[in-house]
Amino acid sequence: MNKNTAPEYLSLKRIALIALVISIGFHLLMTLSFFFGDSLFSNEASKAMPPHHFQLWRFLFFTLMSYIMVFLILVYNRKILSYSFKTGYNELIIIILGSVIITAVLCIGFIFAKSAFSPKQPNPQFLYNIMRDSLVRDLTLTAVVILVVQLLKSQYYQKTTAVENEALRSENILTRFEALKSQLDPHFLFNSLNTLQSLITIDTGKAENYLQQLSSVLRHTLQNKEIISLEEELKCVHSYCDMMQIRYGENLKFEFKIDTKYNNYCVLPLSLQSLIENSVKHNVISSKQPLLVTVATGDGSVSVSNPIQAKAMQEESNGIGLVNLSERYRLKWNKEVEITNDGSTFCVKLPLVLND
Repeated sequence: MNKNTAPEYLSLKRIALIALVISIGFHLLMTLSFFFGDSLFSNEASKAMPPHHFQLWRFLFFTLMSYIMVFLILVYNRKILSYSFKTGYNELIIIILGSVIITAVLCIGFIFAKSAFSPKQPNPQFLYNIMRDSLVRDLTLTAVVILVVQLLKSQYYQKTTAVENEALRSENILTRFEALKSQLDPHFLFNSLNTLQSLITIDTGKAENYLQQLSSVLRHTLQNKEIISLEEELKCVHSYCDMMQIRYGENLKFEFKIDTKYNNYCVLPLSLQSLIENSVKHNVISSKQPLLVTVATGDGSVSVSNPIQAKAMQEESNGIGLVNLSERYRLKWNKEVEITNDGSTFCVKLPLVLND
């Protein structure tokens, strides 16, 4: 059980308002039932009263007592809900037990306090009946309070989930847009067309292959998917790697260590491609300093790593950064992206998720 901050949906201001509405509404219901028949929670005192006798001070007094009780129960619920439990069942049990104890203590305390100040002491049997009926009434009110709290909690988490899903969709749209913009920006097109032009005069077979890989990368970028299998993501990655391999030749190498058992696990679209793109973009690639980018699976994750060969002048980022990628994983699966830099090797591990 870990402590968190108090739930937003149970602020003290809202607790005061909820307690007021519940206590007034509950006693209005009892008053109406009193006027149109026997009380829903009749006791010895109410049976002795005339059928349509109404005393405002009694209504206000019992409403005030109920308000105090409901307010304290709501504060207790707020306190318990500020902790993290392993299961919601344990949380609910503690809430119910604590609320019942608070109700019983306050109910018995109010009755004894009232009888202590009464000029005529009631007999024990009458006091027992009053206590029994009051407990039934107050426990019913407590059940209403707990139900209201659980409904507020459920509504809050549904709303939060909807907001996070919408944020994730927006992030995915932005990522696809930025990825497409990156692939279509003048710098990329110039390099791609320049490479293609050179290949046409040297090796038409390679030129055709390069054009096919470019088409595959652009087609993958335009896909409208929230999640994608590792196998499908790797198809695009291989196309992109083939393009870079043709462009840089032996100066750039890729090593794939993929366990096929992870093929059906899921990643976010363009996640691996963006990591490989960053490796190529931010590191020196030359005959003196060839770059090896390794893509590997293991321990429920897929990683992209490369030796650090930082350029003296870094290129401008295209917006698909590690912060963006980490946030997308947190929103979608509540999982963290692991980033390590030991000074010689840069590695990013993406969690693999088995989609049920």
